[in-house]
Amino acid sequence: MSYKEDFEVGAALPLNSGGFGTDRFAFRAAIFLAAMVLCAIWVWPMQAAVFNQEGGLIETGSAVALLGSGLAAFYRYPGISRLYIGVVLLLLAERELEADIYAVDSVAYAVLSGLDDLLDMTIVRVVLAVVVLGGFVLHGVPSAWRALKARAPFLLVFFLAGMSAVVAQGLEEVSSAFGADMSDIMVTRLFVLEETLEMFFSIGILAAVLIGWPKTKAEEISNEQTARPDMR
Repeated sequence: MSYKEDFEVGAALPLNSGGFGTDRFAFRAAIFLAAMVLCAIWVWPMQAAVFNQEGGLIETGSAVALLGSGLAAFYRYPGISRLYIGVVLLLLAERELEADIYAVDSVAYAVLSGLDDLLDMTIVRVVLAVVVLGGFVLHGVPSAWRALKARAPFLLVFFLAGMSAVVAQGLEEVSSAFGADMSDIMVTRLFVLEETLEMFFSIGILAAVLIGWPKTKAEEISNEQTARPDMR
């Protein structure tokens, strides 16, 4: 959809009709599962640390989720004004994967190292800054306001994902400031919680991109008619 179509879809949605989708079973199940995972990590941090090493399962999962969300954003939200969505997500995915964890002569190291060198170029940074800031002002802010008024479910998922990232950053700051006075178990506990919350952030962003704007009544009726053709 173009930006104009996106605006018309947002305007056509009934205000305060969705309740952000918190009454859906999938949403409640996801929150419950995430809480259980965090509780398990708090109780068994040393066992969970096996999956939270640099380049381990958790970090790789976070990068894959961000990469998938970036590619999905390019497909689902085309147009110059919305280009920033996919760009930001791909930049986050690149940041999550570090070249140093791979062998110097490996393909992964060469690709990631080349991306790092490319992103260090001033002209590339300027272009990315223009794309991201321009898209955020022209599309991001007004879209967020319309999503808030329509209580679009993807906005709540996006908010919860962002809060996971904020809490993860807070845990990192606490560990850096007071790590010397903490036991090894507590330091490990904070580390695995931080990495897991970052994975929740990545998965939440992917979910928000895939959920997108809720369908209008006209679209729902059209889909029902397509799914149930007239048999007369």
